Amino acid sequence: MSWQGNILNRVLKRTMKPMMFSGRLTRSRMGISAWVMEASAGIMPAPSARITPLRGNVRGEWVEHGENTGRVILYCHGGAYIAGSPRTHRPLTAALARDAGARVLALDYRQAPEYGFPAWLDDSVEAYRHLLATGERPHQIVLAGDSAGGNLVLVTLLRLRELGLPMPAGAICLSPWADLTCKSRSFRQNRATEAMLNADAIAALGRHHIGKQDPKNPLLSPVHADYAGLPPLMIHVGTGEILLDDARAVKKAAKKAGVSVTYREWKDMPHVFPIFHAVLPEARQALQEMAAFVTRVTGQR
Repeated sequence: MSWQGNILNRVLKRTMKPMMFSGRLTRSRMGISAWVMEASAGIMPAPSARITPLRGNVRGEWVEHGENTGRVILYCHGGAYIAGSPRTHRPLTAALARDAGARVLALDYRQAPEYGFPAWLDDSVEAYRHLLATGERPHQIVLAGDSAGGNLVLVTLLRLRELGLPMPAGAICLSPWADLTCKSRSFRQNRATEAMLNADAIAALGRHHIGKQDPKNPLLSPVHADYAGLPPLMIHVGTGEILLDDARAVKKAAKKAGVSVTYREWKDMPHVFPIFHAVLPEARQALQEMAAFVTRVTGQR
């Protein structure tokens, strides 16, 4: 791990991690978490980009940089399905637009506590339908997302398969929250090494989102899914994360189904570390690999 990563982990453990709520889950605590995440937008610089709001049945923003190719990335932000927005994730979406030469549609999907499952899944599928309806070709579309957004990428692929819609060219998941029950070994054992997430808060949110539904529903927790017929996947995760085993389980399930998986574990990197590309050399390398993946699966140079 770079010296920058070492410093960043220490800073996150003293700032971001303590800011996550602990104790009983309430609507007000969810709201405060969302406000804090939104208020922190802009702390990490984003590359210059053209931002065009998208409203109507599909909410979000187009993020573009320089001259575009025909590639499109549908990006689903993280935030445990209670926080985050296209604005908070511009450091990632603008970097992807720049490095992959793609137009990025950053989705502003519905979240808790105002909305529950499957609102965010419905919004993501609707966004994909919108891309197809406006002339985007599926073999030039890549889905991408981080944390809860990584969950949303995976369950969107499963839902597209159910609906018989054409699959995108590929998908990228950064530290995907793929098991909402939060009962993996890494979730228990990596609480101290996890630099950003409060494990108790994430587990409480997982229980909230599952509610009275089957906790093994693949559209909630895609670790339980059959991945047959899904497009190539790329997964990045840090070895100290509580969600490490989520990423490993997705890789295992995908490989079992014969799906191509490009998988990277990064030693001691924090949760969704590519968003820190302005300060982390590992993040810049991961972004280069993500851009190369997008170029490869879309078959464009």
